Amino acid sequence: MNPTKPEAEKVLDSSKPLDRLVATGKNLLLAGVGAVAEVREGGIEMFDRLVERGKPLEAKQKQAAGAVVERATKAVRGAGQLVQDTVEFESRGLLKRMNVMTREDVKVLSARITTLSKKVDEVVAKRQAPTAGVTEGTVELVTPAGKSAAVVVPVTPRDPIAAASAAGKKTKTKAAVQPRQRKITSKG
Repeated sequence: MNPTKPEAEKVLDSSKPLDRLVATGKNLLLAGVGAVAEVREGGIEMFDRLVERGKPLEAKQKQAAGAVVERATKAVRGAGQLVQDTVEFESRGLLKRMNVMTREDVKVLSARITTLSKKVDEVVAKRQAPTAGVTEGTVELVTPAGKSAAVVVPVTPRDPIAAASAAGKKTKTKAAVQPRQRKITSKG
C-alpha cells in the first residue's frame, strides 16, 4: 500500500471477480442511499401535500362533528322535556285520584277567597253606613238583595223593673213591661 494514495481512490479492475463484486456492492449501497434521499424528499413533499389536502377536510369534519353534537343536544333536551312533562302529567293525575289540591287549585282558591273577602267587606261597610250615629243595641232589617230596609232602635230610657222595685211598687208581669220600639227608615 502506498501511503500517498488513499484507498478510496484505487481504481478497481473489472476483470477480477472480487473487484466486480465490490463495485456492485458499492453501487447497491449508493442506490440505497439515493433511494432513501429520494424517499425523504418525496416523503416531505408528499407529507406537505397531504397536510394541505387535510386542512379543508378538518374544517368539514369539525362542522360535521358540531352538527352531530347539536342534534344530540337537541335530542337530549327533547327527551328531558318529555320526561318532565310525563312526570308532571302523571303526578297531577295521581293527586286528582287522591283528591289532593294542586298548586294551581290553591292559587284559584286563594283568589276566590280574596274576592269574597272584599265583597264581604263592602257589604259590611254598606250596612254600617246607614247606622252610623245610632246607639248600640240597634237591629237592622235587611232586604234579600242586601240593602238596608230599616233600623229598629229600642227606646228604654231606664230599666222599668229596677226602677219599680227600688220604689217598692209591685210591677206588672215581665211580659207586660216590654220596651217600646220605633221604626227608622233609611233612604237608600
